[in-house]
Amino acid sequence: MKEPTYYVAIFGKPEPPDKDTADSGRFFLGMRGTDTPGERGDILLPYSPSGHAENIMNAPGIGIVLTKTKEFIYYRFLPFLSPITKDQMDKEFTDEDREKLNGIRFNTYWLLGISRESFINATRGASIDWP
Repeated sequence: MKEPTYYVAIFGKPEPPDKDTADSGRFFLGMRGTDTPGERGDILLPYSPSGHAENIMNAPGIGIVLTKTKEFIYYRFLPFLSPITKDQMDKEFTDEDREKLNGIRFNTYWLLGISRESFINATRGASIDWP
């Protein structure tokens, strides 16, 4: 079994039916299609810079990638008891990953590869609200 790859999935402005919120279990790929990274077993940190009132500028949980089509990545969403804030990510990410996160444009959907170290540091101490 391969080691998972870690990503921050940036959710731009939600515009149903194609563009969902971070807790939806579906990430819009748009024109990027199947060339976009993200394979079964990879781990997402869904991040909402805007749009969904409860999840502005935070990561409300993690997503385990289940499958990918040319339009979407589908994942199992596992919510945190308390979301991870942008400030926490800025503090805990490596310099390289922090620079990538700070370089995004918040009204679009982005999938940023991050290091295992950044993911572990940012989620350390976070508790999953198991369904």
